[in-house]
Amino acid sequence: MHNTPLRTVVFCLLSTLSYPALAQVDVLPSQQGFSGLIFTPNAQTLATGKGSASFGQGVPYRGRISELDSWYVNAGVFPHLEVGGRIVTQEYQSNCYTEGCGIRDLSATAKFQLPYLQDITGFNLAFGAQDIGGAASNFDAYFVVADTQVDALSLRLSAGYGKSDLSLGVLDGPFAGAEWQPFDFVQLAGEYDAQQFNAALRVMTPQDALPYGAQFAAQYQLYSGHDNQDQTLWAVSASVPFFGETFTRKKYSQIKPDTQTQINSELANADSNSMTQLIGQLEQEGFVNIRVGSNLDTLVIALENKRYQHNDIDGVGVALGIIAAHSGEGIFADLPRGNRHAQKLQLILLHNKLPMLAINTELQCYRDFLKTGIECQHLEFSNQSLTAKLEQPHWHYQTSNDGFAYSELTFTPVMNYAVATEYGFFDYSIGLGSNLYTPLWKGAAIDVRHILPIANSDDYDDGYYQSSALQNEIDRALLHQAFRLPADMMTQFSFGVIRSDYYGAQNETQWYSAQGMHNLGFEAGYFESDNRTESEARTPLLAHYRFSMAQWNWQMQVQGGEFWGGDQGVKATSSHWLGDTRLDASYLNSEKEQFVTLNIAIPLTFWRGMKPDYFTVRGASEWNFSVQTRVGETHNQLNTGLGQDANNYHNLDRQYFDRARLNPNYFTHNPLRLRNAYLRYLDEVRYP
Repeated sequence: MHNTPLRTVVFCLLSTLSYPALAQVDVLPSQQGFSGLIFTPNAQTLATGKGSASFGQGVPYRGRISELDSWYVNAGVFPHLEVGGRIVTQEYQSNCYTEGCGIRDLSATAKFQLPYLQDITGFNLAFGAQDIGGAASNFDAYFVVADTQVDALSLRLSAGYGKSDLSLGVLDGPFAGAEWQPFDFVQLAGEYDAQQFNAALRVMTPQDALPYGAQFAAQYQLYSGHDNQDQTLWAVSASVPFFGETFTRKKYSQIKPDTQTQINSELANADSNSMTQLIGQLEQEGFVNIRVGSNLDTLVIALENKRYQHNDIDGVGVALGIIAAHSGEGIFADLPRGNRHAQKLQLILLHNKLPMLAINTELQCYRDFLKTGIECQHLEFSNQSLTAKLEQPHWHYQTSNDGFAYSELTFTPVMNYAVATEYGFFDYSIGLGSNLYTPLWKGAAIDVRHILPIANSDDYDDGYYQSSALQNEIDRALLHQAFRLPADMMTQFSFGVIRSDYYGAQNETQWYSAQGMHNLGFEAGYFESDNRTESEARTPLLAHYRFSMAQWNWQMQVQGGEFWGGDQGVKATSSHWLGDTRLDASYLNSEKEQFVTLNIAIPLTFWRGMKPDYFTVRGASEWNFSVQTRVGETHNQLNTGLGQDANNYHNLDRQYFDRARLNPNYFTHNPLRLRNAYLRYLDEVRYP
């Protein structure tokens, strides 16, 4: 349909303006992946915490609109910042070196919208770049674009200027476009892409029509002025908030209409409960290693959360809610120097019986917070002098529901893979990891993982990656021992087998500042292999500094030293938290080679897992998928193992510090999630 005269398309679009506007203008991906129209961007960015994936056909390449596939994922990682990755491929299987594959290109894109400008001027302004930093760039483009929205007409107008190496001169010069959405499920887009006019029809699911804020959309070309077309342009896309994003920052959106009645009912009988009933409720919900005592007029409770694996803050929120609902005048009257009017509580969160965080509050204040959502001013978090805090109370009830030998069997996908290389679009070796983790005495645990191969692509069966294919084996068998040290430091020693055939030991030590914004870490190991082809000992020696800003959902880490492969270098990683999903962008400079890696880390387990017992099955609290490209070179050869670590899953960050979030800074800036966790517990468990 690309030969339809432009004036006919324009007339059709303008003639419908007499119809009333019924919808606002949605932000949808362009044919190139970034938010925009067909080939051109607008000045919009994805909302923070929302991810989008799209697939389209038709790409400007080598003087034509070529018959190429375009895969794109992007996310709103900060307010006003959108980043993404794109793969353009002609076909999926061929070896580019021996059979020819046309093109198979991996690139990155970013767009930044100036904040506050719309409030002042009435329009938005954004800057962006496509195909950032790649060694072999095929789609370089840089642009600045402004847009404004005419609400009365549900119309968005955009204009900008670009500089690009795209074929046909797309985005190389001034461009402009319009997006009109007469209904909440239809959008029409027209643009001048710096060389020619294009128009497209978009259909999408209305906002909030699907659960969890998801949206599906499709785009089809109505017209294109580019004569050299091998492919009619079309695309499909899906967007959805990442795990936990809406649950973290906003009022619990799935709350039932009668939840307020449920909250009032739960809290109404607090004064009539006994200590035995309180402990019974905590045990029933699956908290382990429970201790109850007092320190002067403060009720002190220590416990461990092994059920809420997405985020420890959920376990704390549920525990605080249960305690608030079952601790009243009767319990506080029995405390030394009891003050029924000031019901002070100190909750100490344990991991493997080691204290990790102390929460102090006043229970009546916290009950009001649960009822109204207005933050309690008597809510404090501390990671300092935790060992002393655990020794000071007089414990009336010692270690109820002891978690000793409560084994966890974690099932998770295991993959070795290569994305968009000369050997294939996606080569893989997929297996099932079965990880048995058994706590022993305080701070000690046994950690064993078995890998069961399931499927390989051709290149992992008998091709280039054959040596990296997963084997049916136990690839990890370790004994861990963690300790709390003076000066609020923590250390863990690990002994045994890692990476299938390396035997040795490793130590990891970390320190957090009082608020948790600053973190220093050190790790060292020595491992030898009984495999003759791996005769060289591995001696990783790494240090890191991490800066965390929970109010920005952001962490920055710089790591340097000797990596697992013996290479020496520096790795800088910017991490962006979208709920319980983490997006990482890393830059590695090792052995004078440079790489950029994009990684997504998500929890692959239920929000509320099985009740802990001597044998519990669950999923992984973190599963990672990453893509990497070489930068700063004229070639794009594969990374052969630079910048790797010992790959110890049960390290301090994951096993004890809740993926580096278990600190006062994170809890202080996410108090609403404490309440949301208890509301969800009431909705799903107490009053399903």
